[in-house]
Amino acid sequence: MAIAEIFPLTDTSLDFLELRHRRRETAFHQFVQSAHERRTLRHPELVESQLVRRERLGTTALGRGFAVTGVWSLCVSASLVLVGLSERGLDWDAPDELPVHLAACVITPGECAEDLHVRRVSAVVNALRLQRTRQRLLDRRDPAVLATLLREVPR
Repeated sequence: MAIAEIFPLTDTSLDFLELRHRRRETAFHQFVQSAHERRTLRHPELVESQLVRRERLGTTALGRGFAVTGVWSLCVSASLVLVGLSERGLDWDAPDELPVHLAACVITPGECAEDLHVRRVSAVVNALRLQRTRQRLLDRRDPAVLATLLREVPR
């Protein structure tokens, strides 16, 4: 799971960790726990339930092995982007029915404008949409690669 503090988006601090289980709900739990350990969440259980409720509206898996979800909430005290890598793949109800190997979670404080959250989600999607980009991250697990990709996303 890579953690990128993105306020502003160009300032990133990243670290990759493995998503350990096969279910998206467990990935949500890992994302929330990681953010909570960094003291960026109040009421982590509410944030986790918001992620689950968001997923019920429709899958956030975009196909081709990746998913980008997020939460914009007053329970969030600092902006983060969490990126998780899974060797085995996650069951995420992807439109192409393929497992998700790379998942991102954009977490934005409710005090921020909603369009800022939408722009962050869009930037992460744009950074991860190319297969060669995702493969570089899976192969190298290099925080600098993701930081560079996020910096290069057109605004």
